[in-house]
Amino acid sequence: MNLNEFKLVKNKQRPGFCYAYEKKTDSRKYSIFTMDGGKTFLASVEEPRMDKRWYSEFSETHNSVQECLDAFGRFNNR
Repeated sequence: MNLNEFKLVKNKQRPGFCYAYEKKTDSRKYSIFTMDGGKTFLASVEEPRMDKRWYSEFSETHNSVQECLDAFGRFNNR
């Protein structure tokens, strides 16, 4: 995965401190989120189930955006 495939979503009250990179496909929602200005990031993946709701399938904390992208790659190749 490449970061330029993601959309940057900034928090309206604290845009430099709390933001996320998001990517949605037909089968998954990918998110890289930080609440501490980029010191740590939460990588998460959601998938839809039979009831059409989205459920968390993967979630890990990392120290950089690149580590999150690498974790998505490992998740996709499982």
